[in-house]
Amino acid sequence: MKVCVYLEAAELFSRSGFYVAFKNHLKALEAVGADYTTDPKGRYDLLHLHWFGPKSLYYLKRAKKAGIPVVVHAHSIGRYDFAGGFTGTGILAPAYEKLLDWIYARADALFTPSEFAAGMLRARGLGPVYVVSNGADLSRFMSDPMRRAAWRNRLGLKGFVVYCSGNILPRKGVLEFLEVAAHLPGLSFVWFGKHWGPLAFHPRMEWKIRRAPGNVLFAGFVDDPAGAYDACDLFFFPTHGETQSLVLLEAAALGKPMVLRDIPAFSSLEPGRHCLKGDSVEEFVRAIKTVASDGETRERLSAGAREFARRHELSTVGRRLVSLYRRILEGEA
Repeated sequence: MKVCVYLEAAELFSRSGFYVAFKNHLKALEAVGADYTTDPKGRYDLLHLHWFGPKSLYYLKRAKKAGIPVVVHAHSIGRYDFAGGFTGTGILAPAYEKLLDWIYARADALFTPSEFAAGMLRARGLGPVYVVSNGADLSRFMSDPMRRAAWRNRLGLKGFVVYCSGNILPRKGVLEFLEVAAHLPGLSFVWFGKHWGPLAFHPRMEWKIRRAPGNVLFAGFVDDPAGAYDACDLFFFPTHGETQSLVLLEAAALGKPMVLRDIPAFSSLEPGRHCLKGDSVEEFVRAIKTVASDGETRERLSAGAREFARRHELSTVGRRLVSLYRRILEGEA
């Protein structure tokens, strides 16, 4: 069995979450010794598309004509994770979801990173849908005291540091992040991720960013996220919608205590064991205060985060991929 795993215009998306998921899946297949290619022009038994564009649709059509099964990876499930992002996405979201459904309906199977996302797709009559984690590279995201010290020095960080990571978009919870920081002036807050300016313009968000509290740093995109995140002490993610979240898996792999918004995609994380959850600025402030002041809570949540990350290690993801590929090739999808 040889599989083609393809991401169109990969380098263009090199700072995106689905690019990291694509690379993680290649590493996962390598970890279990699977035979794969990334060249859709070659010979293979199954095509696994990680995104779509004109070339991807061409190779999908060609594969179907040749009797080759096609899997499409549903990193996006439609308006749920599209609206509240870049400028105009709220208006375009219904049409975007229809386009996704048109593409997804042409696949022999869909992979998506969480049971919540799979349920959303099944409810729209799409399928079969299988859950495949984006994966956590535990060999890369592991604590390193020397690297931590270097990054704290590079970023000028002192004391207890709370961080988040992601594109600076309203959906990611930027406004709540800033408000929580204002309530906790004794702690430092860092947001890693690109500020898109006019492409993601939101008047209230931009106004708040320009008037961010003095304890907030927008550090931009970093080339060594493992080191940058390790320089911090707590992962705070007030996002309004995700399908899984790679940055969460990376924080968990580093053993960072996590404070998360209580959304469906995070339902597999048990509050008090893997993380603390909230749904308002007041709840987030209380949770962060608890973690910052209570060493026993920090240790418990750190251990729980690492335990959660181990469920998503690349060898486990690789075995899941190979099992599903075989099932689809055998016509059991």
